Amino acid sequence: MPLAPLLATWVADQLITREQADRILARRNVLVQAQPAAQEPPRERTSLIVEALGYLGGVIILVASILIASLYWDQVGTSARLAIVGGVAAVLLGAGFAVPERLEEVGLRLRSVLWLLSTGAFAGFLGLLGADALNMASKDVFLLTSAGVTAYAAGLWLLGRTFVQQMVMMVGFMLTAAALTNELGVNDELPGFAVWGVALIWLLLGWGGVLEPGRFVIVYGAAAMFIGALTTIPTYAGIGLALLTSAAVVAAAILFRDLLLLAVGAIGTLLVLPSAVIELFPGDLAAPIVMLAVGALLVGAGLFIARRRHAEPQAGTPAHDFSVGTPAAAITAAGVAGATVTAVIVTLAAI
Repeated sequence: MPLAPLLATWVADQLITREQADRILARRNVLVQAQPAAQEPPRERTSLIVEALGYLGGVIILVASILIASLYWDQVGTSARLAIVGGVAAVLLGAGFAVPERLEEVGLRLRSVLWLLSTGAFAGFLGLLGADALNMASKDVFLLTSAGVTAYAAGLWLLGRTFVQQMVMMVGFMLTAAALTNELGVNDELPGFAVWGVALIWLLLGWGGVLEPGRFVIVYGAAAMFIGALTTIPTYAGIGLALLTSAAVVAAAILFRDLLLLAVGAIGTLLVLPSAVIELFPGDLAAPIVMLAVGALLVGAGLFIARRRHAEPQAGTPAHDFSVGTPAAAITAAGVAGATVTAVIVTLAAI
């Protein structure tokens, strides 16, 4: 029985006075506060140690495999090479599955890194399989490796739903799109356009909340769109695509009032603009003038976003949310974008 009700009963029975009961309770409280708190198991410290050991072990496995490859690679056959690299992939994959669920966020990070390393080793396994065992052409090896890694990463993402696996899966889809386009024997710029299309699809799926976290999916999708557009820039169509990407990303950043997306747009513009201006305006003075104007516009956009974001809470106006699109709208838009990009590539390949 708790002490307070017991003392109340004693006071009611006139065994002790109210003053004595209050003094007993006060004394009990002093003793309780003076006692050291019960030592809880240092779970957080233990989890961090496990995480650090997992990272270190994964890196050691990777370095050991590289050392074996550099020292004895020429002395072993193709089967042994495949066994070594495949074994490393399998060990790292199994280690990811063995991470205890009770580690929660630490476990998720550790599992993501281990599976990332496993995906890299699996890519090496597929490259060896195509080049050494199957004697495939380089472009076919590229397709085999990219498609296999995409399927591998997609499976791991479906199991864990971690952001690291999602990014690996995105890169895999972009490389697979580039490899498939390259199989058509098209111009060197079209694989970059395929990469741009996959990045756009990814961005749209993040916008609609199909892929989470939406904000970072949009940011990484925009960055990947710049990467794809940059590889097409020697052509006039590629220059137009790169400038359109730059304008669209900056406009979206202003619309959603997000400085992180604006930073991606500014960096992408910094990479795109010099080459585009030199190609379009070969004069000595044109390039710096255009860059000066665009720089001023970006500074103005940053100030506009910063001022509006600080003003919104005071005015009571809710801030724009990146996940403003519905999943149905995002999937529809992504399907249209994918079909359009595919149609353009197939059409140009047929010409």
